[in-house]
Amino acid sequence: MSGNDSSFEVDLRLLLANGKKIEAIKLYRERTGAGLAEAKEAVEAFEQGESLPKTEAPSSDVDREVVSLLEQGKKIQAIKVYRERTGVGLKEAKDAVDAIAAERHILAPSGSGCLGIVLLFLMVVLTFYC
Repeated sequence: MSGNDSSFEVDLRLLLANGKKIEAIKLYRERTGAGLAEAKEAVEAFEQGESLPKTEAPSSDVDREVVSLLEQGKKIQAIKVYRERTGVGLKEAKDAVDAIAAERHILAPSGSGCLGIVLLFLMVVLTFYC
């Protein structure tokens, strides 16, 4: 999302009008890659009538690379690439990669459950110790 599009703002307004602040914050995080505190602050400011902060979407090159990795069943590598290119945290990168996969209807290969969790854990551990 480069800047903020009006359909995104309309979606946020509808969620807030229906008392669904948590869903609005989740939507903001998915669309911007923002952390929880940043998203909460932005949504609350928006709720008070302020404009949404301008955000830069990840480049289409990042999206293409992430999609390619997802199609190859390399979700962990896709998360790592997303983190490196955008500078977001692990949780935000995972959420963004999950959103990209859902948007493009890319399913995780079957049988990757336990191995994927172990690899994600190892990636987190290596991130903190390297």
